[in-house]
Amino acid sequence: MNHDSGVQVSGAQTPCVRTAPPGPLAGLTCGLVDPVGVDEPRLSWNARLPEAAAVTVAADGREVWRSVVPAGSHLVDVPGERLAPLTPYTWKVEGHASGAFTTGLRGEWDAPWLAGDPRAAVSLRGSFTRRPGRAWLAATALGVYRALLNGVRLGEEELAPGWTDYGHRTRYRLVELTDLLVQGENELELWLAPGWYAGHVAGGGPFRYGDRPAASAQVLVRDDDGVHRVLATDGTWTLRDLGRPRADLIMGETVQTPSPQAGPVETAPAPEIRVEADPAPPVRVIGTVPAVSVTEPVPGVQVADFGRNVVGRVRLRVEAPGPVRIVVRHGEELTATGRLYTDNLRTADQRDEFVLGPGTHVAEPAFTLHGFRYAEVTGWPGTLTTGDLEAVPLSSALAVTGSLTVSDPAVRQLVANIGASADGNLVSVPTDCPQRDERAGWTADISVFGSTLSFLRHTQAFLSGWVTTLIDGQRADGAVPHVAPVLPEYGYDSPVWSDALAEVPWLLWRRYGDDRTLRRAYDPMRRWADYCLAQTEDGIRPGRALGDWLAPGTVETPKSLIATAALARTLRLLAHVADVLGEPHAPEYGAAFTHVSGAFQRAFLNGPRLRTETQTGYAVALAWDLVPPEDRSAAAQALAELVRADGHRLMTGFVGTPLLLPVLSETGHHDVACRIFNQEGYPSWRYQLRAGATSMWERWDSWHHRHGLQTPSMNSFNHYAYGCVGDWLFRHVAGLGDDPRGTGGGFGELLLRPGPVPLLRHAHARYDSASGTVESGWRAGPDGVQFTFAVPEGVSARAVLPVRGAWDGMTVNGTFLMGLSEQLPTTRLADGSCALNLPPGRWSFTAPAAATAHLLQEWDDLGRS
Repeated sequence: MNHDSGVQVSGAQTPCVRTAPPGPLAGLTCGLVDPVGVDEPRLSWNARLPEAAAVTVAADGREVWRSVVPAGSHLVDVPGERLAPLTPYTWKVEGHASGAFTTGLRGEWDAPWLAGDPRAAVSLRGSFTRRPGRAWLAATALGVYRALLNGVRLGEEELAPGWTDYGHRTRYRLVELTDLLVQGENELELWLAPGWYAGHVAGGGPFRYGDRPAASAQVLVRDDDGVHRVLATDGTWTLRDLGRPRADLIMGETVQTPSPQAGPVETAPAPEIRVEADPAPPVRVIGTVPAVSVTEPVPGVQVADFGRNVVGRVRLRVEAPGPVRIVVRHGEELTATGRLYTDNLRTADQRDEFVLGPGTHVAEPAFTLHGFRYAEVTGWPGTLTTGDLEAVPLSSALAVTGSLTVSDPAVRQLVANIGASADGNLVSVPTDCPQRDERAGWTADISVFGSTLSFLRHTQAFLSGWVTTLIDGQRADGAVPHVAPVLPEYGYDSPVWSDALAEVPWLLWRRYGDDRTLRRAYDPMRRWADYCLAQTEDGIRPGRALGDWLAPGTVETPKSLIATAALARTLRLLAHVADVLGEPHAPEYGAAFTHVSGAFQRAFLNGPRLRTETQTGYAVALAWDLVPPEDRSAAAQALAELVRADGHRLMTGFVGTPLLLPVLSETGHHDVACRIFNQEGYPSWRYQLRAGATSMWERWDSWHHRHGLQTPSMNSFNHYAYGCVGDWLFRHVAGLGDDPRGTGGGFGELLLRPGPVPLLRHAHARYDSASGTVESGWRAGPDGVQFTFAVPEGVSARAVLPVRGAWDGMTVNGTFLMGLSEQLPTTRLADGSCALNLPPGRWSFTAPAAATAHLLQEWDDLGRS
C-alpha cells in the first residue's frame, strides 16, 4: 500500500459466504422452487431416475395430468393447455421429488396504466370489496414498485419488476392475497418510483425509456365460476405523496415525512409491449452487515466501515432530540485522510438524505442501490456508533449450489470475494459494477464468468430470462449488442462480447439440460453467425471493438485474431446446438468452422507458434481447437515458455484470463498454471488479496502499490469477470467438472481430475448439479494423497488420478486397487496418470508416497519458489 497515492486500500475481513435461501432443490419448476406465475411448466429434480417413474400433477388433491418418464430422466414438460389460470398445483415424481407451482394469467395483459412522478416515489391507492374465492394480485410497472395491502407490505421483492428491454417487454409478479384480506373494504397501495425506466441509467441521465414511470395492477379472484377481476388500476385511484421526493437508483433517495393530502391520478397510455410472468428469482434482501468501526476524520463527518464491499443500502436507527437532516454518502474506499473516496463513481451521487422529526426512527431507502464498503454520515445527532446503522445487501436471490473448501485462508478469501461480487452484480440482470453510473448488463462479463457462477449459484431461471433480454436487443441485421438490456450507445458487434448469445445458452444446456433456452436462442445465434461470416475476408474476421480488454501486457493480441477465433468458437457451438435440437444445419456450421479455423491457422500461426506471441493468443487458439492436432503439444509448450518468460505472471484480459489456466492444466502444464495462481506480485489474484480486497476488482491494477488508484473514469472494486478463476479451482484443482468430450446436457457426464496445487494441502468441491450432488477433492499428507469422489446414480464419471509408478499400494475404499482390476479397470495415460470409470457411489482412493512422490516434490519446489 502506498500512502502517497492518497488512497487507503483497506484490509480484508473474515470471508462472508452467503448460505442458500430456504427451500430444497430436489424439486424445481422452470428452475425455481415452488414458483408463482408459470404458464408452461418444466418439472425437474436433481437426480437421474434409476428406473421409469410416474409423474403426476394435481390441483386441490385431484390429479389433472400424469405421465411416465423413462430411466435416466431428470426433467419433464407439462402441457400448458391442461392447466387452468391462477391455480396452485402440486406435483411429484413417485419416490424421488415433489414440488408446487401456480399458473399465471395465461392471457393478454389488459389492466389500465397509471402515471407516476418523473423523479419522486409516489403512492397509488385503490380499494375493493372482498369476494369469496382465492384472490391474487398481478402487478407490473415501467419503473419499480412495492405493493402493500391494508398498509402491510406484500412479499419481500425489491425493485420489482426489475429491468427489461422496455421496447419489447416488461414482467409481472403474482402474490396471493386470500389469507390477507379482511371482510368488506380492502386497500391496495403501490409505491411507484422511476427505477430503470425513467431514472438515471448508465451515465446517460434520466428518462432513457420514458419521461415518467407508470404502474398497472389488478386483483383477480378465482372461484368455481372462473376468474373475476375485482380491482384494476384506473381513474378512481388516488395519488399521495410518499415523502420520497428524490428516488433514483443511481443518484440516491430522500426520505422525509409525507404530506397527507391525496390527489387525482393520471392515466398513462398502455405500452405496446409484452407483459409476461417473470421467469427469474426476485431481487431480495439477502442479509444484513453490521458496521465494524466508526471514525471521525474531521469534525461533524463520521465514517462507518462495514468491513467488506456490499451492494445495497444503509439502514439507520436514529434517536432524534429534534428535527435532523442526515446525509449518507457511499463509497468503496477512503482517501489517505480517512474521507470517503468517490472519484470512481463518475456521475453517480450515491447520496441518501433523511429529514426526520424528533423521536425514534428506523429509516432506510426503498428505491435506490449503492455499491460501497464505507458510509460517510453528516448531520448525525451526537456520536455515531456501530450499532446505529447496518448495511442491507440486495441481490437476485439465486440458491447456493456449490462450495469449495481449501486449506489456504487466502484462497478461501478469494472464493468468498468471487461469491460477494456475484451476488452484488446480480440485481435483476447480470451487471458489470454496482457503484459508478454504469451498472450495465455487459455480455462478456457474464459469458466468461457464467461457468464459475453456475457452480456457486443456481442460474438457470436467471440467465434464461437474461438471454431473452439479450435477444430482444439483437438488430435486424443480426448484430448483437454489448450490453443487455440494450443501450445502443454502448455498441454492437464485439467478438467474445456478442458471442455470449451462443455461450450462455450452451452453458445452460450443459449445466441444466435447458434445451428451451437453446431453442429460443437458436435462430438468433444463426443470424449472428451469418452476420459475422458475411464480414470475413478469406475466412478472417476484421479486428474490432474491445479485444482482450484490460490486458496488462505491452504486446497487444491482434483483434483480428480474437475476432476470427471467437467466430470459429461460435460456429463450433452452433454445430453442437443443431445436433442437440435435431436441426439440419450441423454440417453447414461444421464446414464453416473448418473454413474459419483453417484461415486462422494460415493467418496467425507459423507451425505451432503464433506470429504475434501473446498468452491470450495461445489460450484462445488452444482452448477453441484452432491449432492442428499434430501441433497442439508444441503450441502448449510455446505458451508455457512464454509464461515463464513473463515471470509466471499472467498478461491476459477479459478474453484470455478465463482460458489461460485451464489450457495450461489440460495440456500438461498444470505446474505452470499453479505458479501463475500462486503469484503474489502484480498482476495476480493474490495481489488483490494482499491489498485487502473483499470483492473482485475490475482491473488487475485497480490499485497499484507504485501508482495508487487507476484512472477514476473506469475503476471498480466490485467486478466479477476475473472471478472466472473459480471455474479452474473447481475443475482443475478440486477436480470437479463435466466431461468436455460429452455432448449431453444436465451435468450427466463427469470428468473428475484433481490437480493438487502448491501451498494447498487439501481441496474439496461440492456441487448440487441437475443430476445430483457431485463431490471431488484431495488431501495430501506425508504418507501420500487421498482422493475422494461422490458420483450420483445414473451419471457417468471418468476419474483421472495424478499418480505415477506402480499402483500396487493404492487402495480404494480400503481395498487394494490391483485386487479390483475386474470391477475397476484402469488405464495408464501418457503422463503416467491413472484413468478409470467410476460407478455411482462414494469413493476414496489412497495413493501412497511412492505413487505421489513427484507431486510432493513439485509442491515443495513450487512452494519455495
